[in-house]
Amino acid sequence: MTNAKDANKINGQRNGVNHAMDVNVTNGHADIVIANGQIDVNNTNERLSTCVEIKVEPSDVDQKKWERDGVIYQILMSLCANVVVLGPAMGFGYSAVAESAMKAPKTDDVQLSNVQANWMTTVSAFGTPIGCLLSSAVMRRGRKISMFVTSLISLAGWIIIYSANNFEMILVGRVISGIATGMASVPSTVYIAEISGSKWRGTMVTWTSISIALGVLIVYIFGLFFKDDWRMVALMCALFPVAGIALTLLLVPESPLWLRDQNRPEEALEIMKKYRGVPRNQPAPAEVLFELKPRPQKKNQNLLKQLTKRSSLVPFVIMLTFFFFQQFSGIFVIIYNAVEIMKKSGVQVDPYLGAVLIGVARFIASLLMAGVSRKFGRRLPSLISGVGMTIFMGILALYLFIAHKGITMLDNGVVPVISMIMYIFTSTLGYLAVPFAMVGEVYPSKVKDILSGLTVALGYVFSAIAVKTYPDMLRLMNMHGVFLFYAIISLLGTIFIMLFLPETKGKTLGEIEDMFSRKKTSRKFSAYELQSTERINGGKITPSSVEILGN
Repeated sequence: MTNAKDANKINGQRNGVNHAMDVNVTNGHADIVIANGQIDVNNTNERLSTCVEIKVEPSDVDQKKWERDGVIYQILMSLCANVVVLGPAMGFGYSAVAESAMKAPKTDDVQLSNVQANWMTTVSAFGTPIGCLLSSAVMRRGRKISMFVTSLISLAGWIIIYSANNFEMILVGRVISGIATGMASVPSTVYIAEISGSKWRGTMVTWTSISIALGVLIVYIFGLFFKDDWRMVALMCALFPVAGIALTLLLVPESPLWLRDQNRPEEALEIMKKYRGVPRNQPAPAEVLFELKPRPQKKNQNLLKQLTKRSSLVPFVIMLTFFFFQQFSGIFVIIYNAVEIMKKSGVQVDPYLGAVLIGVARFIASLLMAGVSRKFGRRLPSLISGVGMTIFMGILALYLFIAHKGITMLDNGVVPVISMIMYIFTSTLGYLAVPFAMVGEVYPSKVKDILSGLTVALGYVFSAIAVKTYPDMLRLMNMHGVFLFYAIISLLGTIFIMLFLPETKGKTLGEIEDMFSRKKTSRKFSAYELQSTERINGGKITPSSVEILGN
């Protein structure tokens, strides 16, 4: 214990090496320097807690074990969160496999006209933006509850489609399914971005795209085996939201960063320790405590001011533009209409099998994307993706133009199959996956739930427009003209990526926010902040080499 005029020197042990802490307190003024620990406190207004226990830090072996355990737990919970995505994602591919069966002549079941079938395909895309906006509201009540609500709505949509006895019920089921699809696009990505460390976050946030690709592939496979039974396909899809509900309720904890922002620091620290592999009976290392430290904000700054800050507006404009090029390059048009497009492109194989091949290509590319993103970040995969999409969609447009002129091709439909598969493959490497991954990391935490949901919602508005206008474009431009349009949009998007898309690889969420706000200042903890850290950690402070970057 020291009084206001004492000067003490405390020596601590860390891995067998002496570390000196100099504490000088005079009339409530404190200066603390921990050699090698790199924690400097200069305070002229606050009184420093005079009882500080220095905890011997774990050995390198223990730290590596903690890190390994933390990564394993992050992976398991990320996988559970992505199971929530599977059921809603199947709504993307359902129309492709169900449309033909719904239009087939029959006397004992619902039969749709061409116009009704087009609405059945499109109406889901109109429901998706609603789901994105709804997810923003629900996420403010917690990441966990948003994933639960998503699975519940998805289950309701599939059950209504399965039990539909008229066209109107099918539309209602498709709208509800589309709402679930929109809700699933954001919470899982945001949750994973908030629980994962900076080392693995770039890989883990791409897993949502893998789950979407897997969901589309599974529904294409269901369509291959149940070509004439759209009800059975819907019932099989309903099993996945049930699994999502069970995992969310039984296994998935709440996001520690969300708990932190709700002024529940003890719960946040307990869960964050699990995600970083720290045993419950051990005090949290300084880097974990600093990770939970709220970003400094100006007093009395309302939500509107947060939304209009440069660190919010710049990433919003960039991401919205990226989504514009993504949707109008035709990616979702092909996913929604895979079977019909295969039929009209002169493909000489079973169109349902062709749709499965497209799904396989997308799934494989999603798996590769996770590793590519970890090694090369966001910009390079997106550039390669845009170039590949431009090339393969251009080849397909040229092929169909030649065929339209009456020239017989001797490839037996091989070129269209390869072009479409490679188009989907290259699009998934960047264009399709990167925007959804980045919305979970580019926005400040105070407005992340609002702007991430709004961005994806507007992205799906673009999708709905692209899907709905596809038949009209087909009549006006023929298929080769439509695909040429998609190739041009892909090229323009590639140029945009080259000029404006930032790189977030290896950056913490705080550093990303600083990058957009053009602020990068090094600041030191005050005595009050150190005292708060001491209190939340049960009276124990573990010094470590940490520099805090903040506004």
